Amino acid sequence: MKRIQKGRECPELEGWRARNAAAPQNLVYGGGGFPNPEVLAALLREQGYLCGYTLKLIDETSAHIEHVKPQTLCRREDDALEAAQQVRERFDVAWGNMVACFPAPGAPRPEYGAVKKDDWWPKNGLDGFVSPLVDGCEARFRFELNGEIKVADDADVAARETIEKIRLNDERLQELRRRAFIEMGLHPKSERPLSSPAKINQLLAAWRHRDKNRKFKEFCVPLREVALRRLAMLQGRMARVVE
Repeated sequence: MKRIQKGRECPELEGWRARNAAAPQNLVYGGGGFPNPEVLAALLREQGYLCGYTLKLIDETSAHIEHVKPQTLCRREDDALEAAQQVRERFDVAWGNMVACFPAPGAPRPEYGAVKKDDWWPKNGLDGFVSPLVDGCEARFRFELNGEIKVADDADVAARETIEKIRLNDERLQELRRRAFIEMGLHPKSERPLSSPAKINQLLAAWRHRDKNRKFKEFCVPLREVALRRLAMLQGRMARVVE
């Protein structure tokens, strides 16, 4: 998981709110000409074209708008507020509750990611779920060379539950991460394992930033972690040789 820095909502969403201000019944996700393509495109740009949960590279043809707090729950809570004659929160159309995720609507549903999360939301809310919108989310997981994701702290129940509910250790997703390690020379099975600390540092610097197309490197978070471990190993070997 990579921290998603939410910015100002896109102009098309602001315009949609303004156009429907006099028709509040339309201010629901998908209602009143909701600008789905424009919102999805803006979310992709904001995230550097990485899936909010899996870190797979995505674009307009392979992603959908995901509600971190499930849309159905947001609407149920709003209905309860309205029944109590209170103002609806409309969190189902809040920019701060939307991210772009794999796959596209109507595409085959994988056994991991947003489609597995579905309507899951722990009773204790964000205390029971590691959201990509929360600072520090990256540090709560660690990765093995076989592509497996684990909790960084065995006592972190929310991180463990997040892995299980979103199926972040699905064998297909795990294999994609393992292949990324191999391709980048960070795995024992790599044809040309990286042996230069300078080269690893160069890659680490690049993976912190977007490329010329404003995209982050696919699986950049697990790649960074594995690269740092390899760098430490190489530097340790060099230190022993000097001694």
